[in-house]
Amino acid sequence: MVNKSDALWYNEQVTLGYNYRMTDFQAALLVSQLGKLQKFSDLRKKVKARYDEAFKDMPEIILQESIPESDTTQHLYIIRLNPDKLKCTRREFFDALYAEGTCPQVHYLPVYMHSYYEKLGYKKGLCPVAEATYEQIMSIPFYAALKEEEIEDTIKAVKKVVEYYRK
Repeated sequence: MVNKSDALWYNEQVTLGYNYRMTDFQAALLVSQLGKLQKFSDLRKKVKARYDEAFKDMPEIILQESIPESDTTQHLYIIRLNPDKLKCTRREFFDALYAEGTCPQVHYLPVYMHSYYEKLGYKKGLCPVAEATYEQIMSIPFYAALKEEEIEDTIKAVKKVVEYYRK
């Protein structure tokens, strides 16, 4: 039986894509949205700060470090599982979060491990640090319109799953 979370679990590039150019309509829409950019950035930073505070004292999760001098707005909120502190696989952790109503995702398979590049002769083991990191990371819900209740639900779910799988 296929697990409903499988579509979130694995994404693979099987062929090269195209370099599409933006249409005039898309450009106009973009220009209208640029005025909202700072608001969206501030909202994402607020969510990141909430997650960072909630997870900072959990050795089971390794958080992505921020550079204090940087004014970065993250695209994803990545949690990295610490295999020395947890008694589960990444898939088990992922499925447990999904069962709690949180929608995690797995990002990103090292490029050379996509079937397209494997066919060109690239082999697993080429970048062992990237591969090890990939095997330990997932993202949790993170977007500007995330509601307070959704943030709290995600935090509770992560903490519950960590507690369950803690060594």
